[in-house]
Amino acid sequence: MNTKLLIIVAAAILAACSSSNRIITITINEVTAKLFRDKNASKLAMQLANINYPATVTHEGDTVNIHVGQAPVRDVRRSICRQFGWPSFAGKMARIDDTLRNLRNVGITKLKLIGDTETLEVELEKDGRCRKTS
Repeated sequence: MNTKLLIIVAAAILAACSSSNRIITITINEVTAKLFRDKNASKLAMQLANINYPATVTHEGDTVNIHVGQAPVRDVRRSICRQFGWPSFAGKMARIDDTLRNLRNVGITKLKLIGDTETLEVELEKDGRCRKTS
């Protein structure tokens, strides 16, 4: 079953069973969190390819590494950090900001853009926005 669906179902059950003034806390184990990060890392790679920035996306600890090859990393950063979607070849919007928010929610706090000639670090904020850190 889809991890995201399990989380939503668990939240819905807890919400239905609790009073309106209680806080719902969901704990994700490390295996589930890793699968969630892997899924969102591959989704980010697909979204970048849809906007003409083919990339290899991996994660290590609290950082997602984005290998963009010859693409200018500053252009990739601008594209990632804009808060809107791009149409993909399948007619769907590539919602990079949603993917970044999902990564932030499971503990990813930095993106590292690695090009052939330069590297740039970007910090993810809690609302899914990002800012340049180096």
